[in-house]
Amino acid sequence: LTNVRCIATEREALLKFKQNLTDPSRRLGSWTGEDCCKWEGVKCSEKTGHVSKLNLRNLCDDLESCNLGGKIHPALNELKFLKYLDLSFNDFVTHRTQKFLTSLKKLEYLNLSFAGHGQISNQLSNLSSLRYLDLNGWNLREPSLSTEKIRSLSTFSNLKYLDLSYTSLINPKEWLSSINMLSSLECLLLTGCDLEDSSASLPINFTTLRFLDLSQNSINSSIPPWFQNFSKLEYLDLSDNDLQGIFPTFILENNQWFRFLGVSSNRMEGQLLKNSSIFCNLQVLMLSSNKFSGRIFDTKDGALNCRRNLELLDLSQNSISGPIPDTVGQLLSLTMLNLSFNKLSGNIPESVGQISNLMVMDISNNQLDGIVNQLHFANLTNLIVLNIYSNRLVINVSASWVPPFQIQEILMSSCKVGPEFPNWLRTQKEVSILDMSNASISDEVPHWLSNVLSSIEQLDLSNNLLRGDISRIIGKEMTILTQLSLSRNNLSGKIPNSLCMSNQLSFLDLSKNQLFGRLPRCWRKSFEIIDLGRNYFTGDIPLQLCHLANLQYLSLYHNNLSGGIPRCFNNFSRMWANSTLYFRSTGGFPIMVDIKGISIEFTSTLPYLFSIDLSSNELDGKIPEGLTCLARLQNLNLSQNKLVGKIPFDIGNLKYLESLDLSDNKLSDEIPHSISNLDFLSHLDLSNNNLSGPIPSGNQLSTLDDQSIYRGNDGLCGPPLLKVCPRDELDDRDKRDYHNSSKDESNEGDSIIIRFYLGLGLGFAVTFMGFCGILHFKKSWRISYFLVVDRIIGKLSIARMITILWFKRTFQFQLRK
Repeated sequence: LTNVRCIATEREALLKFKQNLTDPSRRLGSWTGEDCCKWEGVKCSEKTGHVSKLNLRNLCDDLESCNLGGKIHPALNELKFLKYLDLSFNDFVTHRTQKFLTSLKKLEYLNLSFAGHGQISNQLSNLSSLRYLDLNGWNLREPSLSTEKIRSLSTFSNLKYLDLSYTSLINPKEWLSSINMLSSLECLLLTGCDLEDSSASLPINFTTLRFLDLSQNSINSSIPPWFQNFSKLEYLDLSDNDLQGIFPTFILENNQWFRFLGVSSNRMEGQLLKNSSIFCNLQVLMLSSNKFSGRIFDTKDGALNCRRNLELLDLSQNSISGPIPDTVGQLLSLTMLNLSFNKLSGNIPESVGQISNLMVMDISNNQLDGIVNQLHFANLTNLIVLNIYSNRLVINVSASWVPPFQIQEILMSSCKVGPEFPNWLRTQKEVSILDMSNASISDEVPHWLSNVLSSIEQLDLSNNLLRGDISRIIGKEMTILTQLSLSRNNLSGKIPNSLCMSNQLSFLDLSKNQLFGRLPRCWRKSFEIIDLGRNYFTGDIPLQLCHLANLQYLSLYHNNLSGGIPRCFNNFSRMWANSTLYFRSTGGFPIMVDIKGISIEFTSTLPYLFSIDLSSNELDGKIPEGLTCLARLQNLNLSQNKLVGKIPFDIGNLKYLESLDLSDNKLSDEIPHSISNLDFLSHLDLSNNNLSGPIPSGNQLSTLDDQSIYRGNDGLCGPPLLKVCPRDELDDRDKRDYHNSSKDESNEGDSIIIRFYLGLGLGFAVTFMGFCGILHFKKSWRISYFLVVDRIIGKLSIARMITILWFKRTFQFQLRK
């Protein structure tokens, strides 16, 4: 090997490849000198000296700090004897015109997983010697690879490993027929490719396949029958799809090689666990988040009928019922047991204490009851996670018990742990998550507890009756603490400054205790949730709270705080209208919120709640105008303070507000008309202030018609109050006066008109009758009259002539009478 020398043309090709790259950590610092075979990541053939292997895989824990980046130079085509190329976990880029793979016809191993982005699909067909191809996570910024080009992979008669996960390489509806042509394939990974179809009609022949991962796709059918052709399959992962129907047991019955089965997060159903013999060879069984029912390993003789190598068993979030069988203690290889969120009942068998390899036990959220004693943990020397919360279990161990494990995560919420604080916890030095909320503990906080919690990340001891100074829980340094809930206890003392100095803390609930003193001035920017309500804090609200740009929930209600509301509260940029929503407090700690006049517990929906509650204090001054910048606010409660001045005129900017309580203050002037713009408002209380003027109306506000909303404001008027506004009363009086005056004038006018026409009619009648009488007695007058009428008729229009003729004939008829 020492006599092997680098080929000059290949050395020059490597140097050209290097000169285009960015290398911030100088990983290619050894690429100097004549002998390229000694360079980092380069290996040459012992016989010919040609470069046969180039491995530039990024192995750093912090990938970005060691990334190789830049364009891949086509000079790599000069390495014509290259068999192995690994550029994974870097940040390279290729262009459509570049062809850095076209001449590497001897290449057998190609790994470009998470290596960058660009066009490479048109170069694959030349690599006919490939046995291993990994394009997992290669970011194709060009259109996806067509079905025809995928079919060209069938020329790779030697290809045994193919990983196209998280790429847009293939047609999601025609992937199966394309992949079916790879006759030598043993390992296929198509995770997260948006695959849709798994047709039952195709003649599928995957007889050589040993590893198949189709997880995180959109396959929405039952499991097709061609899965029974996988006679050599060892690993099958179908999780995170939309598979449905009864799980076909033939997949397990016809295959003695099966080791891994994952169908989590689908809609599969049936009593799959009834026949325990089909799981004899499995090492991993992941069935969580489906609709499986029935019992677990329901054997008649109480013994498993085959030797078990099961290491991981996850049956969580199904509808599995009955007891946990005693035979579970025979699964001696088991490292993880997750039976949470089912309908299991009865006692926990003591046999679980014999599973010495067990590291994770989660049986939470079931209907289990009975006593848990020391025998349940007898040989669990490797246990690091114990989740038994939300059951009816009673923990009964002696005060001198020393557990055989060093636990990291303990979740015992709603189990009966007390009344004494568990002394066995004193022996644990690696606790990172501890939840003993609602655990019936009524005791003094032990002096050693802060030492146990030195590495704590999440701590929930809420809803107990813990007594003593809070400093016994919160030590001098809790640098990685992210979530803390000590609410609903009897803790006393001042908040230690060490608490708010935490750089990671985002969730803090100390409400409903007996804490006192001034609020700390040392708040850091990592907070999202702060609840200090129902304590005895005094002094003003510290301006340092305004530094908490990520704050979305602040409750200081029912204390003795004084001074004004800081005007800088508008710095809570998470509550701005255009803010980006994200939430770091994902531990699921609950919090009780007084909203809409009632108390509601928020847990999973807490990330979507935006609230400020400063009620029941001694706050004075005006409501800061800047509060109306917090457009995402859903709950604003400033009631029972001594606030003065006007309600901000642009209160309507709080467009998502659902609950607004400003009652029991000294607010004055009119209610702003913009309040009617609050389309989501369902609870409003403005009572007991000095407000005046008409109550706005319209939109959502018109549905809030309870008079108690506005009581105690003598100057308010208008609906829904019965009191009519003076302006409206004057308008009504004017309208009534006008109406009455108009009516009188109208009546008088009508009377005059009636008398006029009545007189006119009577005069006409008398005159007319006198005229007719003269014509009747004077023949000469009668003849002269009709001659005159005839002459007039000749000069009139036809229309008027007809009218007059009608009148004349009528008159003649009357004369004849």
